[in-house]
Amino acid sequence: MTGDQLFSAGLYHARRGDFQRAEQYLNAARQSGYDEASAVFWLVRVCIAGGRYHSALRHAAAYLQKQPDDWALRLVVASIHEALGDLDRARSDLEAIVDAQPRLALAHYRLGMLYRDQRSATDLARHHLGEYLRLSPAGPHGFEATAALDALSRTEPVDEWMSLSTDGDRAEPGDAP
Repeated sequence: MTGDQLFSAGLYHARRGDFQRAEQYLNAARQSGYDEASAVFWLVRVCIAGGRYHSALRHAAAYLQKQPDDWALRLVVASIHEALGDLDRARSDLEAIVDAQPRLALAHYRLGMLYRDQRSATDLARHHLGEYLRLSPAGPHGFEATAALDALSRTEPVDEWMSLSTDGDRAEPGDAP
């Protein structure tokens, strides 16, 4: 089979929901010289659809070694790390993306949402969510970014309620200092 035929067979199996078979054909298409960017796009997509996140990361990593500036794929990789619970790796990947591509709004949004869940990083969350809204004011995540910023503005800094009481015990929220 030619690379084109292998690629078509991969898409056929993907449409049928046979993601493992689709991965096999798409990988074979890639190895036989089919356009690597297209093959990797679909490989990562079918691996994610089939819940094969580690396989998706493996395919992406091999491609990113040759094409390190594929920021869209790097964003997908960061999202996979987040889905797998590797938040430090996701955060590191997203930071690298916004450092290299500061105008990539979606990376700011994802990073802001990661930081939102850390009490000690609310300033970073505000910064990245604000950047998202500045870069993409009518973007698809505008409502969520605005709501997250509103919620962050209503939370008290940890230092205000974690002060020590006069008898040496930690004060609880709402206790008089």
